[in-house]
Amino acid sequence: MALVRIPHAKDARGRHVFWAALFAAVACTLYVPDVYFAVDTVLGGRNLVKLATLLSVMLGFWQFRSAILVAVSTDHTSSRRRLLAGRWAVAAAGTIAAVGFLTSNPGATSGNLQVAYADEPGMKAFLLSGSAFLVWCGLDLAVMCIRSWKHLHSPAFRIGFLLIAIGCAASCAAIIDRVAYGSISQGARPSTSLAAFLDSAYWPAEAVAVTCIGIGLIIPAVQNPARSVLQNLEARALLLQLRPAWLRATAGRRDIILNPSPFGMLTPFAPNAKMHLHRRYIEINDGVMRSGQSGLVLPSESTLLARAEQLLSGH
Repeated sequence: MALVRIPHAKDARGRHVFWAALFAAVACTLYVPDVYFAVDTVLGGRNLVKLATLLSVMLGFWQFRSAILVAVSTDHTSSRRRLLAGRWAVAAAGTIAAVGFLTSNPGATSGNLQVAYADEPGMKAFLLSGSAFLVWCGLDLAVMCIRSWKHLHSPAFRIGFLLIAIGCAASCAAIIDRVAYGSISQGARPSTSLAAFLDSAYWPAEAVAVTCIGIGLIIPAVQNPARSVLQNLEARALLLQLRPAWLRATAGRRDIILNPSPFGMLTPFAPNAKMHLHRRYIEINDGVMRSGQSGLVLPSESTLLARAEQLLSGH
């Protein structure tokens, strides 16, 4: 997604989505255990990748919040104020997280840093500041999407915003789950029934968050390409269905055919289906006018012609 958004990296409205996708890609890559251990070993084996991962997630959520805020805001003054609040929030939380991490002793590379070193004050500041910012960002995103949902007219955007809201709520639940789990767990494995419940609930919540946010972002993006494909298929179907009417309308009046071809039967399978449908539409109407016979086109074909007119006008 980050690669797709590169052309919009400097665009005032599109740059937030690009940077959100880029930071999310970095975080997801570093989250892979093999990548985490390989990169952290190169950096000295002191869990610096965990700091980089958290900061990438925070920056990604910040940019994602900014993108949604810019997209739905109608009050520019309020929008600028909220964007500024987001900048201060990510700067403060990121600074606390970085200082807390760098002033603590995270030990050797560990895939379960939260449980292994959460007792240290600096590590607590690192984990809680990052978690608090992400929960604030996620809840704010969910509220924005829900408030904007009723004002959206496009079904694709309504579905997309609803899924994003669900995904953000699920991500908040997953983050709170991890914080609670780390505060009561005494090791890498659950030691109580509550810890076991929290551990089992985290993975479904994380899956729902990733799936809903991902699909919610994709659906509006593919709306126009999907509509073009469906319109192209419908144009080809109409070319097939209107062929009998076209043959009757042009019989003995070949001069009205805009582009005569011996391969007319293959027109529904030719490129530029809508252009060919437009020609057929004109030719049928010209043939009816020339003949002076309104019955040249059957009632069912009149309905098809009306639909062709709607399709060609963009509806």
